[in-house]
Amino acid sequence: MTAPPATPMPGPMPDDTDPSLPLEQALDWFIRLQAEDAGDECRRACADWCAADPRNARAWALAQDMWASPLLTEALAATTVPNAAPREAAPTVSLRPSRRSRPLARRAMAWAAGLLVAVGLGLAADLPLRLQADHRTATGVQERLQLADGSRVLMDTGTALATDVEGGERRTRLLRGAAFFEVTPDPARPFRVAAGPAVVTVVGTAFAVRYLDDRVTVTVRHGTVDVARPGGPAVRLRAGEEVVVTASGVGVEHPADLSAALGWVDGRLVFEDRPLGEVLDELDRYYPGLILVPDSLADRRITGNYRLDDPARTATALAGLVRAETLRVSDALLILRPRP
Repeated sequence: MTAPPATPMPGPMPDDTDPSLPLEQALDWFIRLQAEDAGDECRRACADWCAADPRNARAWALAQDMWASPLLTEALAATTVPNAAPREAAPTVSLRPSRRSRPLARRAMAWAAGLLVAVGLGLAADLPLRLQADHRTATGVQERLQLADGSRVLMDTGTALATDVEGGERRTRLLRGAAFFEVTPDPARPFRVAAGPAVVTVVGTAFAVRYLDDRVTVTVRHGTVDVARPGGPAVRLRAGEEVVVTASGVGVEHPADLSAALGWVDGRLVFEDRPLGEVLDELDRYYPGLILVPDSLADRRITGNYRLDDPARTATALAGLVRAETLRVSDALLILRPRP
């Protein structure tokens, strides 16, 4: 019987590598060392990897600290782990794990490691987006810009924008996130915003463009805008209307709930009769880490109006609406769970 090819061992990180790599590699080592057949050779190789670069050592320490937290045990117990048995206790992890620690099912380990990767990385933007953007906002940060033509832009959390308004045309590209535009009128130079499959054209108005998950939503507060796919017919939106654009085409314009759709412009999270899971997905965009909710709570429907500048406090308030509590595993991981 032919043996399967060996999985390459993680190596030291070169200077130009994605900064997320050390944590991913540390978690890979973590899973290897939890295997029942992990031996001295594997432990020595992990020790060599840690010694090869200070960033590797820091990533290993972070992975251990987060995993060793007893709160993570409770978090995993409160959240569905696909095809895995319930976890009894968090193992003590070192370069020589205790023989008494019960190995976890590999799928459960991989799931939890993936969770730690998401937490550790803070869902950072990739390098190509960083290179294209003229302006970017970090998680939980909003920024106001004044463009060369006098137009003003409010960039929402996690937004990347490229601008070119100094020539014969006024062009911007929303690479990710959401932005609210207040455009200075100039009939000779229409203002265009490209976002994914959509192009928005205006002369002077106030409107928002949201581009997330390959879906573009355009909402108009004042004036009119034309929304189209490149080379396709335009849909005209007037004040109080919005439309969704995807790769399959431009949707039908419809009245918008401006208080909810544009609540973020005023620093608010506004929702009416929405599932808790959807509300927390939106709140999570402002939280520098990860907010998790179990399936047993995610479908509870809620209504509210909350501030966005303190997402952890808002999550706690939302938990109270459904008789739940928040469990803070670290500064980067917040979990809602039913009260005992």
